[in-house]
Amino acid sequence: MRTLLVIAVALAIGCGGTEGSKRTVRGKGAAAPILEPVKPAAMKEFRAAVRALKLGGGDERETARARFQEAVRLDSSLWEAWHNLGVIAAEDGDDEAAVAAFSKALGVNPAHTPSRIARAEAYARGGDTDEARGDLDQAIGELADDDPLRASAAARLAALLRDAKKYDAAIEVLRDHLRVQGATSRIYTELGLIYMAQNRNDLAQLVLARALELDAKDPAAHNALALLFLRDGKAQEAFDRFDQATSLDPTYTDARFNKASVLLDAGDYGRAKQELATVVEQQPDDHAARVSLGLALRGLKDHKGARSTWDKVVDDAPRRSWARADALYNLVILKAFFLEDVDGAKKDLERYLQDAPTSHPKRKEAEEKRKELGL
Repeated sequence: MRTLLVIAVALAIGCGGTEGSKRTVRGKGAAAPILEPVKPAAMKEFRAAVRALKLGGGDERETARARFQEAVRLDSSLWEAWHNLGVIAAEDGDDEAAVAAFSKALGVNPAHTPSRIARAEAYARGGDTDEARGDLDQAIGELADDDPLRASAAARLAALLRDAKKYDAAIEVLRDHLRVQGATSRIYTELGLIYMAQNRNDLAQLVLARALELDAKDPAAHNALALLFLRDGKAQEAFDRFDQATSLDPTYTDARFNKASVLLDAGDYGRAKQELATVVEQQPDDHAARVSLGLALRGLKDHKGARSTWDKVVDDAPRRSWARADALYNLVILKAFFLEDVDGAKKDLERYLQDAPTSHPKRKEAEEKRKELGL
């Protein structure tokens, strides 16, 4: 199951003080420190970076990055610039750089809870779930009861606990939030996913129906209900819900990916390719989507395109990741049975056996393929 709840954290646009006066940093968390005024040269770079971002486009974005970097070089206390560098790095998929930048921002301004939440998300994407849970737990304690970010942070923390199979702890996080802020679609959606993970499908259906009562236009709730339909073997109902989720939010890539998975299973490779190409366009670092796009291309007999797509995953994805293992295994099948490149298949199979996680579901089949290929 792909990540269903992602906390979006905006750029920090304001700047907390100018020449001639002390500045109090803004935030909702720890006590806000009093800082020296921003150095005028750093402020100039910061404002130029913000203007570049407002213009949009790739060149302007790189200009903004360089200007923010120059701003913090001139004045390392400019936490807004550190935060914005973190946002840009996170958007680029560079989670290590994002964590470093958000940490710099929090080092200056521990009161800025959005930086803490953004760092938690970067930690989670990078696989450091303990640090992510710690940041989210602290953020929840810092946020006001009526702050909309609180629901997002609580749902994300519960999702990480769910992934760790700590279901009771996840449910307790959600119940605590319900006591403080009341019912929201986001909280009930995550509760439904926890019940699904526990195979308590009847309860999952009840709480997901409640989520849609609270917000009939919540794409995450439609996506979760579709996953429940898939579990019950109701492929058409699931497809309709995934389709509704993407109609409500065309940028909600999880539902689009899931919709494409249904199309792949049905052999509708052309429509699956369209959906997956959109996901990859919106999320270039989504290696799982690239793997599935390769399957659609292979189904359309575009073997060159499939090979190129999987080669990119092998080059870009982390060595021990499931996505890279999937790509390597698919390259083995493609070369052995579609391209008649037995030598190439043998090389990719050896790489798969060396690099794939021991828990990868294709490992047993790979061992059998090794015998078939005479390795």
